Amino acid sequence: MIKLLIAEDEALERKALRFLLEKYFSQSIEVVGEVNNGRDAVDISLLLKPQIILMDIHMPIMEGLEACSIIKENYSQTEFIILTAFNYFDYAKKAIHIGVSDYLLKPFSNDEFVNSINKVISKINTKNLIENKNNQLKETYNKISPYVEKQMVESIAYGVTLTEDQFNEYRNIFEIDSSKFCCLVFNLNEKKLFDENSIVLIKNRLNILFPRIIGGLCLNDIILFVFDESVGSKILSREFKNLLDDLRLEFKSNYDITVSIGTSAVNDGLNQLYLAYKEAKRCSGSVGIDTQLGSKLQTNISTVGSVNEVNNILSGKVIKEDLNGAIIELDTILSDLLIIDGSSNPVVLKKMLLHIIDSVIEDINKFTGKDFKDFSKDKVLEELINLKKISELKNCVSLVLKDLITYISSYKRSKNIDVVEKVKEYIENNYMNDVSLDNLAHYISMSSFYLSRIFSKVEGTNIKEYIIKIRMEKAKSMLIEGKKSVKQISLEVGYLDQNYFSKAFKKYTNISPKEYCNL
Repeated sequence: MIKLLIAEDEALERKALRFLLEKYFSQSIEVVGEVNNGRDAVDISLLLKPQIILMDIHMPIMEGLEACSIIKENYSQTEFIILTAFNYFDYAKKAIHIGVSDYLLKPFSNDEFVNSINKVISKINTKNLIENKNNQLKETYNKISPYVEKQMVESIAYGVTLTEDQFNEYRNIFEIDSSKFCCLVFNLNEKKLFDENSIVLIKNRLNILFPRIIGGLCLNDIILFVFDESVGSKILSREFKNLLDDLRLEFKSNYDITVSIGTSAVNDGLNQLYLAYKEAKRCSGSVGIDTQLGSKLQTNISTVGSVNEVNNILSGKVIKEDLNGAIIELDTILSDLLIIDGSSNPVVLKKMLLHIIDSVIEDINKFTGKDFKDFSKDKVLEELINLKKISELKNCVSLVLKDLITYISSYKRSKNIDVVEKVKEYIENNYMNDVSLDNLAHYISMSSFYLSRIFSKVEGTNIKEYIIKIRMEKAKSMLIEGKKSVKQISLEVGYLDQNYFSKAFKKYTNISPKEYCNL
């Protein structure tokens, strides 16, 4: 029920208004009160928050328009219908300025009154629909946003180069205006794990200084990118230092966790994202794979830079399902290991390769949040024992990487399938209308770039082709029934132009609609 207040100084007028409301709107409107002056109208409105107020202009103590203005300032959702016996232009101007919904000149007919109330009810219902839709979109956005953030952070951490379009898409999603940023890496130098609550805690604290933060959990580091035009002065401020000290103390006091924090220099531009991450990670003191192997690699691998980079890049290629990239990285690692060892001793290579595989598995477990139980290290070891040639070792590890990528692919499909099913359901219910990638992305609060990517990944076809398929299959069913003309069918499956529909149908089935009817 819509709540309504009557503000009218004449008792007979109030009685007449209540009568009309009960006669025509008893099922949709509840009269929550009657007042005879502007001051009482303000007090009762702020208390009961009616959605509609029938407000007379001339009333004692406080004029109706003044009361409207005060109520509107405090409760902007209220809709006003002004009642007056005077057709003054100045009153009309003030009413428009305040934002009243309608203006009834006394005496008005029952039809005029009903039309005015219906117009305001329609306006309220429309606002409610929009508000509900926005709340749904916000809820969907809040669910998906952390996953999109995680995708971006992982892409950067694993050395995957973002295109300008991809980077701008992320900036649009998260409403980032500034191009200046720095990276922060929170690291645990112990056998404990961060969780999603840790990310929320850190973001909430840093939001005091930085309203635009993108971040996520990656390989048990919390990686954040803070965007702000004044980021340079802010990270040098006493307030920033105190925030980081307070976070370290909070993790130590409440969770018995020692946190190391690395901060990069201020950067500007897409090409600096990975460099900023590397700098922050180095400052945080993160360690990579097995310490003994790590010390060898870190001392000798000049082409890759550090064991962290070797590990991150190979793990990144696997998690991004880039088998060719992973094999290229494996070639690089093998070459560098041969340089380190000074010979092609298979025993040493086998041990080192097992260390690397262990590390990739650990990174996959961190990425998925669960143990990869399908992988048997003993089985790999059995296969490696009998191999002697470097080419055989490479082929064996390549097959392991392929199996790991298959597992990652399956995991990602399970995560994305809910979103894709929701899109397919929307298309099924709206194929006869104008359905596009952009309005589908808006419907589920996701970027068009990201939606297109996961839909193609899950369905094996793009959204445009899927919409055409649904429309054509519906058209085929209707043509077989034979109850409607080709023109009617074309309209019912979303094609306003019959000729265009016929061309699209022939392209899909290799025969025209009329030929299909005769099959």
